[in-house]
Amino acid sequence: MTKTITDSQVLGELGETAAKKIVLETGFIYEHRGRLEAGTDGLIELRDPKSGAPLGKLLGVQVKATATGKYLRETETAFEYLLKPADLKYWRQSNIPVIIVLWRQSDGSAYWKDVTDSVRGDERRLKFDKVDDVFDTGCADRLGGLTVDRRTPGVFVPPLNQGETAIINLLRIKLPEEIFIATSPFGSGRDAVPELVKQSNVRFDWVIRKRRYVSFFDPREYGTKAIVDLDQVEAIDTAIFALNDDVDDTNDTMDLLRRTVERQLAAQLTYLRKERLFYFHAVAANKSRSYRYTANVKETSARVVSAYANKKNPEGKGYVRHHAATFRFERLADEWFIVVDPTFYFTNDGFRPHRYPAALLAGKKRLERNAAVRGQVIMWQHLLAESTKQDEGLFDKRQQTDVFLGLEHLPVIELSRAVPESSWNRTDPRAKEMESLDLFDERILE
Repeated sequence: MTKTITDSQVLGELGETAAKKIVLETGFIYEHRGRLEAGTDGLIELRDPKSGAPLGKLLGVQVKATATGKYLRETETAFEYLLKPADLKYWRQSNIPVIIVLWRQSDGSAYWKDVTDSVRGDERRLKFDKVDDVFDTGCADRLGGLTVDRRTPGVFVPPLNQGETAIINLLRIKLPEEIFIATSPFGSGRDAVPELVKQSNVRFDWVIRKRRYVSFFDPREYGTKAIVDLDQVEAIDTAIFALNDDVDDTNDTMDLLRRTVERQLAAQLTYLRKERLFYFHAVAANKSRSYRYTANVKETSARVVSAYANKKNPEGKGYVRHHAATFRFERLADEWFIVVDPTFYFTNDGFRPHRYPAALLAGKKRLERNAAVRGQVIMWQHLLAESTKQDEGLFDKRQQTDVFLGLEHLPVIELSRAVPESSWNRTDPRAKEMESLDLFDERILE
């Protein structure tokens, strides 16, 4: 009889070759087991891509190749795979982690899973996510994490992805040259407001504590003249006040910076004092809006206010999600910086606060990845930097004297290692519990 090589044998070799190529592109070492194998096609040894040193950390890999067709319960986002009982029994005896790689010839797709990462209650059933479980160079750190012996304190695997650029979520503040100080007949800002609102041409970017008034503008030129002792107004060098070590001066500087930023961004944002949160305000009830900005040289836009419908009851109430952020003001050496921490704020219709914002926030955070957080930081930095300019249409038309703070970008940092994507999975501990409370879909109301 003529000897033959079956299509199944060729397909198996193609699958393992494809998996080996991906492993080598990742920078790891792949060793083929040869003909005497009973359930693992090869071994993967981790390697430091920077030094080239093998790390002595091993993984077993079994490749399952298919020519075409769909996997079990396959959708656009996920599918399932049922392990053979004999394979599972064999892998359980292994003293190293074992992964399974599924390769499909028709579309060249490859997905992977730890063979022990089964569906709860069915140890043979694996559920694959078509985004999270792609077998490519981006899964290096997840593979490395499988080799860590968690029974041994202090054992770890260094980050294995190649380098990337990092954006610092700070902007440098350029302070005005002068700051105005005066005594006040009022002990605090709260005491002074009732008198101030009786005046015309009022503004609120000032601070009063312990009968001391502080602002970046001359209070005698506005309605604030009613809340200061006019003969005691004095302009001094801002550095003398803002860059000394006096606790009261530092606290007043932080509060004044926040109030000044609030005024600069008033055309775009609303500030919630209780939550200490800035958020993009709506322009109309249950209506979305976008903000255009420049990211990586190209102009783009973000939907900063998004109105959603109720999935279970189309005629019922939905919710509105607003891009939001907390701004902290920090002094480092002889400079002040604004620290941006993006988040979200939820309302019923764009104006009235939502009754259960925590559940909605947990659901949104569950989906966030590195790219999403990076994009939000870039957007907020652009907004802050643009607030110092006089562009009509982006902010209200203002007099030059209305802008006091310069806000400057910091240089991008080159990292020698990429931050593992799993580190950006900022998941609320209650996120899974909140899934059952998610009553809304992603149908945006224009």
